[in-house]
Amino acid sequence: MSGKQKVSEIAAAAATAGAAFARGNFGTELELRNKGTTDESMGPADVVTETDRETQRRVVEVLTELDPEATIVGEENDAVKTVPETGRAWVIDPIDGTFNFVRGLHYWTTSVAATTSGEPVAACSVLPALDRTYTASDTDAFLNGDPISVSERAGGKSTTVALTIPPSYGERSVYREGVGTLFDRFGTTVRLCSAQATFALVARGALEGAVTPQRPNPWDSLAGAQLIRQAGGVVTDLDGDRWTTTSDNMVASNGRIHEELLESAQGLR
Repeated sequence: MSGKQKVSEIAAAAATAGAAFARGNFGTELELRNKGTTDESMGPADVVTETDRETQRRVVEVLTELDPEATIVGEENDAVKTVPETGRAWVIDPIDGTFNFVRGLHYWTTSVAATTSGEPVAACSVLPALDRTYTASDTDAFLNGDPISVSERAGGKSTTVALTIPPSYGERSVYREGVGTLFDRFGTTVRLCSAQATFALVARGALEGAVTPQRPNPWDSLAGAQLIRQAGGVVTDLDGDRWTTTSDNMVASNGRIHEELLESAQGLR
C-alpha cells in the first residue's frame, strides 16, 4: 500500500467498484440460493445470488491491487471468515441486504472495512440504489463527502431505534417479547433488512440506535461500527462493554440514549 494512499480512500475505491457492478444487476431477474440448510436457518430471507459472489470478486480485485499484503475477510467465495488479531485486514460484505436487493428495495450496501490488529480503522458503505456513499476514517465520518454526526435526540417517544439481524426461527419467542419492550419505550422501532444500511442511518442521525441481539458476522458489522463511532456514537455489547468482533451481540446508538437502549434491549437475549 502506497504511503500516500489513505486506508479510507482504498476502502472507498473498492466498495465503489463493487457497488457499481451490483447496481448494474439491481432490478434484473436473479437466480437465488438459500444460505440455510435446516429449519433453524434464517429461512427464505437468507438468500444469496451470483451477483453477491461476483461483486465480492470485483472488490477483492481492487484491494489486491492496492494493498496486496493484507488479509481479505469476506462473506462469499473462499475468503477468510475470521478477522486476524494482528496485521491489516479488509472485511467485505458485497451485498448487505440481499433480501432487499432481489425484491427491488433500495436499502442494500456494498461495505468494506479496514482493520488493524482486529480493530476497525476505516470503512465505506455504498448504497448505490440511493446514490449514497458513507465513509469513515480514523477521525471522521462522511456522507457523499459531507461530514455527518449522530442524532442529538435524548430518548423517549421522539426517538427511533432499529433491529438488525433477528435470531433463527426456533428462537423467536423471546425475541418477540423483547421487541414489545422496545416499542413501548421508544417512539418507533423499525427493521430495514440490511444491518450496514441501518448502521449508516444511525451514523448520520436518521436513527437513534440499533440492536443486534446475536453475534453479527464481521462483514455485517465492522463498517457500521466504524461509521457510528467516528460520527460521535457509541457501540457496545448488551452488557455495555466496548463492542469487538468477538462480542456476543451489538448495541449502537447516538450515545444519548445508550443506557436506556441497553436496559430496554435486555429482553432480546
